[in-house]
Amino acid sequence: MKPRNNPTFVGESFSPWTKKARWGIERCALGYEYEEYVPTLSEPGLRLRMRQWSGTVSVPVLFVGRRVLRSSWEIVSYANHTAGNAPLGDMNLIEPWDKLSEAALAEGRTRVVRAVLNNQSALEEALPPFVPKSMRSSLRFLARDAAKRLDKKYAHLYQPGAIRNALEVTRNGLSESSNDYLLGEFGYADITMAVVLEVIAPIARTEPPLGPNTERCWHDHELAEEFDDLIQWRNRLAADSTRNYSQFQPSQA
Repeated sequence: MKPRNNPTFVGESFSPWTKKARWGIERCALGYEYEEYVPTLSEPGLRLRMRQWSGTVSVPVLFVGRRVLRSSWEIVSYANHTAGNAPLGDMNLIEPWDKLSEAALAEGRTRVVRAVLNNQSALEEALPPFVPKSMRSSLRFLARDAAKRLDKKYAHLYQPGAIRNALEVTRNGLSESSNDYLLGEFGYADITMAVVLEVIAPIARTEPPLGPNTERCWHDHELAEEFDDLIQWRNRLAADSTRNYSQFQPSQA
């Protein structure tokens, strides 16, 4: 069992922002307690812990004592500094890669949310697990309202073509590298760009698992075929026990 004084990481296991932050802090060997965030239901408690009564709150969030780290970038920058030997690399050199990743993931989020809005079964899967199956169709409007609010919340970050741009730049970067790593050694540049593949061909384990209709909304078969070389690159990282992280490993349950 992990010590109780570990930092507490709050995230959504299906979220690529959660995935890249967890991958980063595990690379830094930073112990943490993980808590799954449930949209709407978990928000009041999260606001209380963050002491943020208004404005937008989102995950991942890392609580380190009284300190609150509010984004993937803040979390991994803290972990990289705390580790002492910068296992994620030079964050100044990595920052342009992360900006590419952030734009791509924002486009992916909008695409997924809008796909869910157009999929009645996915809307039913989005309802909390305690909702009886017999009531799910009649309560789809609740999931639809939540998805519309999410779409509106992040609409200003949507940049059509950002995924393709990020993947093309990654492909070029790897072609110029002498190995499988964008900056010569494995680090957060590789992590943040590999996670972009999760919005077109996800492989990281999610708990609780996504419903089958929701999972289909995350796939973009056209882009996956076009960038199969990068998917294979991501898969090599995921298969390497010295480079992967817990969501790329089978569940211990």
